[in-house]
Amino acid sequence: MNWKIRTLLLLLCAACAKDKFDITKPPTSATQAKVGEAYEAALKEMKAQNYLEATSIFEHIKNTYPYSQYAPLSELALADMQYERDEFLAAANAYGEFVKAHPSHPKADYAAYRVGLSHYQEKPSDFFLLPPSYERDQTPLKLALDAWNKFVVSYPKSELTTKARDLMNDCRQRLAAHDRYVAEFYGNHEAWRGAAGRWLAIADGYGDLDEGRVRGESLWRAALAWRNAQDPADERNALQRLLQESPRDPHRAEAETMLKQIPADAPVKPPEPTRIETEKTPVGPASRGQHPEQETPSQAPPGK
Repeated sequence: MNWKIRTLLLLLCAACAKDKFDITKPPTSATQAKVGEAYEAALKEMKAQNYLEATSIFEHIKNTYPYSQYAPLSELALADMQYERDEFLAAANAYGEFVKAHPSHPKADYAAYRVGLSHYQEKPSDFFLLPPSYERDQTPLKLALDAWNKFVVSYPKSELTTKARDLMNDCRQRLAAHDRYVAEFYGNHEAWRGAAGRWLAIADGYGDLDEGRVRGESLWRAALAWRNAQDPADERNALQRLLQESPRDPHRAEAETMLKQIPADAPVKPPEPTRIETEKTPVGPASRGQHPEQETPSQAPPGK
């Protein structure tokens, strides 16, 4: 710790002793002024990326003056420094704790927004040496989307709401791409029921994307999967949904023709669960139909 920071902390302690500071009560105006000076000094250290020095002051303010207005601001600054150091998981936790402890604080909306942003920064990247981002673990995007959903409900008037909604849309686009990859993986392995279920999930969860075109395409792909599964009843349901929910879909004419071909009393084929439909989500190119760490496709089934 450099001499400036040490001197500043000593002055704070001296002010505390002079005012007979009681940790269970708000500080006097004189002490509050000293804490404010310390907080501003810590912000300067933080801006200069002198994180160790800034952390020392913020921690001292937070622990020694918990009833000062600068205590919660110091908590928030500590979270910001974790974010700036790319410690995104720790930052998300710190921002979340701030919201829990200070839900009505003027900066609570900022902290709630940053919970989502911290998770979002952990999303899979499209680095050229790695598999495409949509083939990899999507947990950070799901956590970010969940955090932003809570944010827009809790702080609908926040000026950060527009940014959050834009990023939520990006998360949903990425998650839909992952689900398409999984659905195609099922289809490449002729696990038609699994493929159909995933296409229906896309239609229900992300159907509004691309001005509703995702819903129509997904219902069409679900109907084709049900046809391959020899399940005419579910095929009929998917086709009927396509006609009702996406009447302008380019597959409309084909869907009408296929519906006429399905007997009204067509039986439903009983489920035939396969190993590929009950194991883990695939990681690796669906086009090759193979898990990059496995030698046989049967060992690399999709998951949830």
